[in-house]
Amino acid sequence: MNLDHFGQLVRSRREAVPMLQKELSEGICTRSMISRIENEDYFPHITIVEKLLDRLGMPIIDWLERMSRKDPDQKALGLILEYLQERYEKERDYETIRKWTEQLKGIRFEVKPVYRAELHALRAFVEDVRQNFKEAESEYKQWIDLARELQDIPMLAAGLNRLSFMYVNIDPGHASEWIEEAYTLAQRHSVPQELAISVQLTMSAYRYGIGEYHTAISLLQAVKSRKRLSPISRFRSHNLLGKSYQAVGKYADAEEEYKQTAAYFAYHPSFELIFNNNIGDLYADMGEYKLAFEHQRRSLEIGEATKQPYFVEIARLRLAKLHNRCREYEEAETICRQIIEHSWNDRNIHMAKLILSETRFALGDESSTGMLLEVVRFFQKQPGTDSVEYLKEAYKLLAKVNMAPEDTEKLFRTQVRIY
Repeated sequence: MNLDHFGQLVRSRREAVPMLQKELSEGICTRSMISRIENEDYFPHITIVEKLLDRLGMPIIDWLERMSRKDPDQKALGLILEYLQERYEKERDYETIRKWTEQLKGIRFEVKPVYRAELHALRAFVEDVRQNFKEAESEYKQWIDLARELQDIPMLAAGLNRLSFMYVNIDPGHASEWIEEAYTLAQRHSVPQELAISVQLTMSAYRYGIGEYHTAISLLQAVKSRKRLSPISRFRSHNLLGKSYQAVGKYADAEEEYKQTAAYFAYHPSFELIFNNNIGDLYADMGEYKLAFEHQRRSLEIGEATKQPYFVEIARLRLAKLHNRCREYEEAETICRQIIEHSWNDRNIHMAKLILSETRFALGDESSTGMLLEVVRFFQKQPGTDSVEYLKEAYKLLAKVNMAPEDTEKLFRTQVRIY
């Protein structure tokens, strides 16, 4: 592929440095490849382009600017974005995408709208992973606005789907506007099958998040009945169905669905983490605390190794809850305090405060009224059935603080769930 005389650039730059062909190729590619590049008979993968330019002392941004002056289609930038999209689709490779999007902030030329949209999508993913949700929302919305401007229905549905999926995990009620539009677009227009299935799965997660468990089950069973599902969609359908069955008390069905996800661990680095996180929570509900601890600790271990802060915090909250159930109150308090002091996620902070209040009450410390009132005020403003459940637990604990111990045992059996 002749990309505006890249070979000529390499040759002239190598002569100017000066650098031998052997020095240039060493550790990057073969000398025969360099010869083919210089003769414009071969265009290398973008990762090789990056390394060659670095060795020749030319910043990637300068190269892109030089290419854009000669090529209105901006093929060079397109190749980079294609590579980053591949890293997203295959592995959700946060580190590589973050590194490149930081570099690309220095672009000084006018980027084509379709590429601007792709850049916003990638930056949104980075901010989402970092739990900078407001910044992620801003990037997602700029992606969505450009899709509307381009009248690109699949891109619009994808942007709405990704934005709503981010909020499904942290504030389900906030996702309603975007998932409803994405779902309507996917139903009324021709979009890629995998995107249509992804939108349906996000809608299922949304229904689960707002407490419509039976609706979620119906949607998921319809997805599962499809003969052609990608491994990622198959995993998501089993996992969400397991969570929905667990929420309605069908523990055997939930366990079966979770176990079926094990067949897909190789397809994504998050899958084994999610499996351990959710089946550990199920075993806690079933009173199988030893198994619950094993799975949550495994989930935490994977999450820390793969730098997935959202799942790490959920695992730690569930471990704190388990410690309370097993009367290991000091361990529970340590975890809760760390989350309260260091988390970026307000929802997780207030769940930690609720669990910590439960810990303190169990230790005979009734000074947590102020903290519980904070929890009440926070969840009163949050939509979704799970917020109502947290409010119930907070009110139960507030009642316990003001009642004789023998009466509380008769009236309440407080058990904080992590949704």
